[in-house]
Amino acid sequence: MIEKNIQYYFWASYRRKILDKLLEKNKRYYQGTVLDIGGRERGKFKKPKDKVEKWIFVDIAKKYHPDIVLDVAQMHRIKTENIDVINAIELFEHVEKIEEGIGECYRVLKQNGVMILSAPFLYAIHADPRDFQRWTQEKWKKELKKTGFKIEKFKIMGRYFTVLADLKKSLINSLPRILALFFYLFYPLLDLLVKLDNTRYVKNNEKLNKFHGGYFMVLRKR
Repeated sequence: MIEKNIQYYFWASYRRKILDKLLEKNKRYYQGTVLDIGGRERGKFKKPKDKVEKWIFVDIAKKYHPDIVLDVAQMHRIKTENIDVINAIELFEHVEKIEEGIGECYRVLKQNGVMILSAPFLYAIHADPRDFQRWTQEKWKKELKKTGFKIEKFKIMGRYFTVLADLKKSLINSLPRILALFFYLFYPLLDLLVKLDNTRYVKNNEKLNKFHGGYFMVLRKR
């Protein structure tokens, strides 16, 4: 456990840490039948699989041993209005036709069902197996409302200083080990840097508040 915590501290991005905290804070939404799309085990958040009626893991790649192999944009095997909650964490940047994927999620959700969604914005390209795009806050809100979703929560996961700290962290972790070990001494300074994003100065600054690490959303089918 100690080793895992150390690894998490030094290697997990600040955005991932924000995401894990948001998932924990919103854990109460997971109930009934949960469809976990692309839900491989990442980060520190422990999914409440034992607290729901049914947890269905689906993925486009068979090698991850999902319950069902499918593409979110073509979920023909899932019946209409059959799911209580969709878990779509760090999913849609890997989907070529996001609009179709959102539409399919809306279709399979029961009336008043919930989708918990997160997506990166200013974050490194990461093929899993492919990485197609990033959407802005405005684009997400427009497409989700157009599909019919009510946006209950929309959180920005890190602004200017979080993005900056994650860039520094990526650089340090790419260095030869002996150099990385030296720069690890400066991680507490990065921790302090990230806290600046919570200040009124950053949130009200016309330039700094336009840097977004990513987005976390809780959506409801109307």
